[in-house]
Amino acid sequence: MKAYLINLARSKERLAAADAQLRAAGVAYERVEAVDGRALSRRDCRRLCAAVRFWAIQGMWPRREEIGCALSHQAVYRRMLGAGEPLAAVFEDDVEVLDAAWLREALARIEASDKPSEPTVWRLERRPSEPVAAERGFHPLGGATALAGAYVVNAAGARLILRLNRTPIVAVADAWARWARQGLRVWSVRPEPCRQCGAPSTITPIRVRPRRADWGWYRAVWGVKARLRAWGLLAFDRAMTGLTGR
Repeated sequence: MKAYLINLARSKERLAAADAQLRAAGVAYERVEAVDGRALSRRDCRRLCAAVRFWAIQGMWPRREEIGCALSHQAVYRRMLGAGEPLAAVFEDDVEVLDAAWLREALARIEASDKPSEPTVWRLERRPSEPVAAERGFHPLGGATALAGAYVVNAAGARLILRLNRTPIVAVADAWARWARQGLRVWSVRPEPCRQCGAPSTITPIRVRPRRADWGWYRAVWGVKARLRAWGLLAFDRAMTGLTGR
């Protein structure tokens, strides 16, 4: 299975750290230079991202870094499809390999179980704060659906994501739940052989919501408001998908 490592040209220390870990795990990779979202102009952002549609899908306005991150992963998909690769393991340069033996075994199991006609992604990572799963194997998408720092995608999955998020992009790189609603099979490999190292991302900074008063009534009202907003955005997205095909 071909592996790709996404890395910004200016992130040499991250490249060295990821290189050491992947080599120790026996994973040969090809570096793919990330699109530097911070270098995108406003005109570039308008050309590369459908901002209103992005807001309707993600519930937030796009950041330059998120546009760059999505384009970086798309570059990997185009490279793997251009090379005729049936599967690709995709890593961002903040990956931390927790269990090298299990990573190699999981990649081998994925190769053996892949169904080329079914668009599929296997997620290989967890957040630093998440507990380690006790069970071993592949499990359907559930719980937290974000993260694109370590995963495997087959050719059918890459083609589907490229079609659904073609330029101008309408979603982040790790919109797995949305892709799942549109035909992508998403599995989590457990226990996760990789995780984010915990260092701040150089591609996509985490969005931090401002702290709000911890009043019970306020939290209840905010929860209802957030749920209604999510339902409304989902209905709008489905309507737009019917019109645009993505």
